[in-house]
Amino acid sequence: MRIHLLLSLLLPLLAGCTSAPVRLDRLAATAGLQRLQVADGAFPAVLYLQPAERSEQPLLVFIEGDGIPWRGGREPSADPTSQRALALQLTMASTAPALYVTRPCYHGLRNEHCDVSLWTAARYSPAVVRSLMHTIEAARQRLDMRDVLLIGYSGGGALAVLVAEQLDGVAGVLTLAANLDIQAWTTKHGYLPLSDSLNPADSAREHPWPELHLQGAADIQVPPSTTDAYFQRFPQAQREILADHDHACCWVDHWPALLERASRYLPIAARAASAVSGKSENTPSTPSR
Repeated sequence: MRIHLLLSLLLPLLAGCTSAPVRLDRLAATAGLQRLQVADGAFPAVLYLQPAERSEQPLLVFIEGDGIPWRGGREPSADPTSQRALALQLTMASTAPALYVTRPCYHGLRNEHCDVSLWTAARYSPAVVRSLMHTIEAARQRLDMRDVLLIGYSGGGALAVLVAEQLDGVAGVLTLAANLDIQAWTTKHGYLPLSDSLNPADSAREHPWPELHLQGAADIQVPPSTTDAYFQRFPQAQREILADHDHACCWVDHWPALLERASRYLPIAARAASAVSGKSENTPSTPSR
């Protein structure tokens, strides 16, 4: 795909000694994304936007993974911003309208409410979820978009589910390699418990919107088995386990085909798939639910 070639050339060139937020700004600008800043939640946020071509298209909202919350295992990182920014790459691989939303206290955006807990133990806390919800709602109103498809990668997938429970206008949720049961995930790896976070698998809220969760059979960071409790809690949720995917590969390479695959379960994805550039070969999978 052209986007994959572009990224393979740009990412090493942009790395250098610059900070992650600066690199992501440059990468987004190179791809022609508009940079917006919103301060409607408790925390300021940067948004990267592919402008809408037609108002009737759904808005794809991308939420990034956890990035680098820790240094050396147990020391909080000074800057958790993702180096790879896979969700940003997905935004770049989509055509209009697509919106990338930074997480609270990421991207070098700090205010008096920020502390290290917001990217460690409280990374999925009510405060983080509320701030993302207000930011996305403000962007949706500013862009005059009605229907939203929330798309989250890794820890951003857990947040996509939690945000969807509180956001109006959600027509579907799609996650990639998401840790949908954070207790099972931290236990599996012996990580410190996320004691101040919400666990999607324990949510008492209803999910009236369709949802699809794509998982990699070779994912050792978020093994599909660690999410089983989520699907027991929400039996209407759909998942597919992709035989040739792990935690990083090959979500960006196969993105147009994955969005088309999602249209089997999410009506909004069928509308969005027509707005994604390029085609990709179908990816083999082991379907579940």
